[in-house]
Amino acid sequence: MAVSLLTIIPWSYGHAEKPQWTNVNTYEEQDGSKFNSENYDFVKFSQIGSKLKEIEKLSNRVKIEVRGTSADGNPLYVVTISDPTTQGKFGKVKALRKQMFKNPGKAQEWIANNPDFKVPIMINGSIHGTEFVGSDAILQLIERFATQNDATTKDILENNILIFNVVQNPDGRIDATRFNGEGIDINRDFITQSQPETKEMVELIKEWNPMVFLDTHGYVKNYQPNLQGLIEPCTPPHNPNYEYDLYGKWAYKQAEAMEAEIMKDHENYSGSLYQNMKGTYIPLRDDSAGWDDYPPIFTPMYAMYHGAYGHTLEAPTNDWDGVRWMYNSIMGALKFATANKQSMITDQIEVFKRGINFDHPFHKEGLFPKAYILPLDPKDPTVTNKAVNHLINNDIEVVQAVNAFEADGVSYPKGTYLVEMDQAKAGLANTMLWDGEDITNDTPAMYDISAWSLPELWGFKAVATQNPISSK
Repeated sequence: MAVSLLTIIPWSYGHAEKPQWTNVNTYEEQDGSKFNSENYDFVKFSQIGSKLKEIEKLSNRVKIEVRGTSADGNPLYVVTISDPTTQGKFGKVKALRKQMFKNPGKAQEWIANNPDFKVPIMINGSIHGTEFVGSDAILQLIERFATQNDATTKDILENNILIFNVVQNPDGRIDATRFNGEGIDINRDFITQSQPETKEMVELIKEWNPMVFLDTHGYVKNYQPNLQGLIEPCTPPHNPNYEYDLYGKWAYKQAEAMEAEIMKDHENYSGSLYQNMKGTYIPLRDDSAGWDDYPPIFTPMYAMYHGAYGHTLEAPTNDWDGVRWMYNSIMGALKFATANKQSMITDQIEVFKRGINFDHPFHKEGLFPKAYILPLDPKDPTVTNKAVNHLINNDIEVVQAVNAFEADGVSYPKGTYLVEMDQAKAGLANTMLWDGEDITNDTPAMYDISAWSLPELWGFKAVATQNPISSK
């Protein structure tokens, strides 16, 4: 299991020793992140569809889709905005995406020779229903990029395709709850992917493979004195299956750019909390533990396994100042990505190149096996088939051996499933299939408790081997 099972045993108050770790998220929810005490006239979900249609009528830059429905049957709106010259030419962008996974070196060469290419950037709205400000800021951004013609707007649209998942959790927004209609926290569902909202986001990430992924949340204030709101990257521990050197190279600079955009506008906030702020809380810079990116169950962490520069954005308050903070932080991210897109996407593609070449220079020896063997369960082959379909649905390559073979002294028949680890998204494959590690003694605090194992959960075998196996 990834992360020690010790971390999910309830702590007894009568125990003689103090726990070695702290579950930060437990205290935050008790403090009110589940039902925020502030209230403002946020945009009701019932109004969002008509607002989007009104904006669409005013613009030739906008494409609005309903990408499925939530657990309670509410529409999941996705809005794509780009320069009108790009409309109808998304196939070219998606062709580059395929090239990233087949021949990443060639994709990097193409980018170097075609500086007018556009990169996809994805902004996710309010996965927790009561964290209203994310979707409200997204509606303002959609209107701006659909209708405005100032130099900044034009520059961003000339260089990017913006994909807005307007309300990730409509059930929660309607019912004023953190959870969806099934009572599930969707932002803990990105390994098992049990909910329709999660599956919609997975499909969206696979379709675009965004360079930047921004996930809108609330509410964090005074984590450090006068540092209002939170912008990732995170404190340690970092999941070892990331190519974290490539992520960290750009994510921290992008966070500072978001902070700078917020501070540039701080005099226009109405509340003293904002007017007196000295910056934002960036966990990697301002703390040593307690806001980590270890578990792959969170939306931006899942996006990082697809090479994205993922950020959770936590607005300080549940009001229109919070909406302004979120709007400004997203604008800072967009400006930074526009200015640095060529280098950022080159490094994103490097993640896939390392996977294909089985070259992980900053990982400990043996972390990545040469392959995982997924033998069919003779009593119930459906459990293995379920796992195989799940992996394929996550852009992970799975093949079947065309001949019988032997690995580590065990014989396997023809047709045995193999996940060979010289593939573009090796990090995602490994974090879904590995036995994990015990990090109990590595950190005093983690944001949330998490242990995951698809083989344990679904009852299939994933046999790691350090010896090369040919599927042929």
